[in-house]
Amino acid sequence: MTREPAAPRPSSRAPARLRTKIAVVVTLTAIGAFSAMSVAGWLLVLEAEDTIMESLVLDAVQAQQRTEGAPLPPSWLKRLKNDSVLRQELGLADVPGGPGPYEIFASGRGTDAILIRGMADLWRVRLGGDREQEYRLLRDGATGGWWLADLSHFEFTETHTDSIRVNILIAAGGVGLLAVLLSALIARWTLSPIVALAARVQAAPEPGRSDERRLAEGLPDDEVGFLARALDASRDQVAASLVRERQFISECSHELRTPLAVLKAAAALLPEVETEPEGRARVLARMTRAVRRSERLVQFFLVLAREGRERADAGWAPLGTIVEEAIDDQRLIRADPTRPLSASVPESAQVHASRDVLLMLVHNLIGNALQHAPDGGVSVSWIDEAALAIDDEGPGFPGPGEDARPRGYGLGLTLARRLCETQGWELRTGRAPTGGARVTIVFPNSNVRRHPIAD
Repeated sequence: MTREPAAPRPSSRAPARLRTKIAVVVTLTAIGAFSAMSVAGWLLVLEAEDTIMESLVLDAVQAQQRTEGAPLPPSWLKRLKNDSVLRQELGLADVPGGPGPYEIFASGRGTDAILIRGMADLWRVRLGGDREQEYRLLRDGATGGWWLADLSHFEFTETHTDSIRVNILIAAGGVGLLAVLLSALIARWTLSPIVALAARVQAAPEPGRSDERRLAEGLPDDEVGFLARALDASRDQVAASLVRERQFISECSHELRTPLAVLKAAAALLPEVETEPEGRARVLARMTRAVRRSERLVQFFLVLAREGRERADAGWAPLGTIVEEAIDDQRLIRADPTRPLSASVPESAQVHASRDVLLMLVHNLIGNALQHAPDGGVSVSWIDEAALAIDDEGPGFPGPGEDARPRGYGLGLTLARRLCETQGWELRTGRAPTGGARVTIVFPNSNVRRHPIAD
């Protein structure tokens, strides 16, 4: 006897690929955010420096203009008489017309200068040339000349650029390492419950067993708990499907065994009565009844196998006509056609359903009643304006404390109940007024029409 290979034990760790993805995403996000903040901070530093410088220049110019006998201006502030002197001083081709202040970048030799009017001029300064000298230019309202401030005396960011860059790289490396550690922690927090749930799923027994443990048991009411409850619901559906499948197979084997046994016995008896016309006719009639029963059972099982998904042939079926047809069929296939079979169904009662399915169901229930009431009659009646009752004069259904499924009874009724469920009907059992069994088919009010509409 060969042993089946043992199922692989679920790992307690998350897949490496998923952990790596989480680590990379978190790390890149952290580095990107830090880089964006660093650039924004650097720009804020430069903007603050420009604002301070412009304020300092403006204060120095105003001090020179309002003070009589003022001392000489500081070495970084120079007065230029007119536009021509400005062009010679800086090599500036484009002289502004307003009062300023203006930002100017010029070469150390004073041969090339750019007046900053927008981002395009800033990019020209950053990308080309040796324009390292930065100036601020203001119009002298009293003389019509210019005040030119050389800001190279106050620069502090450029001298510390290298050290600032090193500090940024060190900080970025630290943030990256922190992001890797944080991603590992996030991956652990995020994936551990999912991995534990996967282990529960792999270790869970076959659906429907008594020792089955609910996957959501002990899990918090979060996303993982929601997933576990969804898996539990799916397993319940699978278990119910397995139960229905096993029951269906059992019902098929039980119901088909009888007509097949009749056919087998009749086929064995037929050669013995070949020369007896009466005996041959009885055997052929028995075979015909068995074939008809087998045909109806096969149709019955096909409808059940479809689980009610195919109802394209549904229409308004006359219930009285269907009941009479089922009773006539039973009289033909029963050994005692004189047994009382009565029907009390108004001709106006109509049910919106497949005629074949309804005939199959009524035929099965009447045949079941005849089988379990061998010495009495069977009556079919329309009650409660939306229900069809089949009553027999047999022993009836077992009472409280009795065997709920006596021998030879129950599987046919289970099939009928299953068929009613597929059609949206309800099958009820109870006691008939005569003391026997009553089986009632209850139709939805929307599926019943009591007065046929004239064409």
